[in-house]
Amino acid sequence: MTQELNINQLIEKRAENKYAMDELNRQLKELRETQNDLDVLLLKKMDAEGLSRTANTQASVSINEDTVPDVTDWEELYRYVTDTQDFSLIQRRVSSTAYKELLKLGESVPGLQPRVVRRINFKSL
Repeated sequence: MTQELNINQLIEKRAENKYAMDELNRQLKELRETQNDLDVLLLKKMDAEGLSRTANTQASVSINEDTVPDVTDWEELYRYVTDTQDFSLIQRRVSSTAYKELLKLGESVPGLQPRVVRRINFKSL
């Protein structure tokens, strides 16, 4: 069906799809903000009442606590990781920006090779 459309029609369909996605993303952002506000209020009220879990006829809520790292000194952390060789503390992800800069400078990085990703760049007019 859409394979039979000409380029102009495909661009129009792409624009309609983008506008619909933009609207849904706007709505999703608003809903997430409302949810975060409600969660803050729930935490405050539950703390004030000494509750860690509660429920009504629609849902149950409970407070979950998790410990996450907050880096206070990157140099110190990198020194520790290098000294102990405990790279499990670092997530495996290479910075595309830094890699492209090295490629522009004519440098190669052992263990990496460039891969070209093609996608459509779409801008509303």
